Amino acid sequence: MYADVVFLTNAIIDYMLLYITGHICRQPLRKRRLLLASLVGAAYTVFLFFPPLSFAFTFLAKFLFSCFMLLLAFRWTRIWNHLRLLGVFYAVSFFIGGGLLGIHMMLKEKSEFVNGIVVTHTGSSGTNPTLWFIVIGFPLLWWCTRRGYYSLKASRQVDVQHVRLEVDVFGHTISCQGFIDTGNRLYDPLSRTPVTVMEAQVWENILPKELMQQLDGEMQGYELNIPEEESRWLERMRFIPYRTVSSQAGFLVAIRPDEVRIYAEDKAYRLTRMLIGLRTVRLAADGSYQAIVHPSAIEERYEMAS
Repeated sequence: MYADVVFLTNAIIDYMLLYITGHICRQPLRKRRLLLASLVGAAYTVFLFFPPLSFAFTFLAKFLFSCFMLLLAFRWTRIWNHLRLLGVFYAVSFFIGGGLLGIHMMLKEKSEFVNGIVVTHTGSSGTNPTLWFIVIGFPLLWWCTRRGYYSLKASRQVDVQHVRLEVDVFGHTISCQGFIDTGNRLYDPLSRTPVTVMEAQVWENILPKELMQQLDGEMQGYELNIPEEESRWLERMRFIPYRTVSSQAGFLVAIRPDEVRIYAEDKAYRLTRMLIGLRTVRLAADGSYQAIVHPSAIEERYEMAS
């Protein structure tokens, strides 16, 4: 067992683990700090050659050493951020380290543990695969991890984006499928109330017929001709200026409901400040949703207690 090989091997592994941790946690990746932290981490293996320093292989010593490495690599910001880095660092280490160890044990003829470190013995006729094993195995496992992570993330994002929407107004409840559009930044310019856009056809049996006819036709400015007996709707109407992707500008007729409820996966959200804009065109060509929900609707502060 050569000290220089052990040191170099651990330095490379520590650098990769720190790099992956910073990448996942979206931390600034400064090569000099990562290199310094990985060299300090590799120096930890020197304790293996000094039996009197065996106390360094206790759980507390390992934990403190990993905290020190993360401080060197990413600096100190706040306690919660450091705990998050620590959790991701250990998760990545266990996942990739476990994968490397499993493959390593399969490839080697004989291995044993010495003070918590795997020591491999090979015959003179064999070639030690440690270096190429790290060069090929580590990036391969990291690639598999990334693919799996982003695949699960994309799958969950699709599930979260499609929600069920319920709108209460004047004792009526309108229900439809909604789509969380992160690019929707439409607000009422006066009250700064977020606007969710819905297909007007969903409201066909609730809105006054005269209003539906005017929505289907071309409205002139702010003019709305509604019968006197339906004048209560005028108090709920708002005109929202908007611009489409094709740079077409206009005014969107919006309604202020009593309450809006959104159901996404196993969570429910309740809002009392939300405007519902009405569009006469279909929002989804395949009809998979009838509303474009404002992303602020699923913020944690609106979550209903289960």
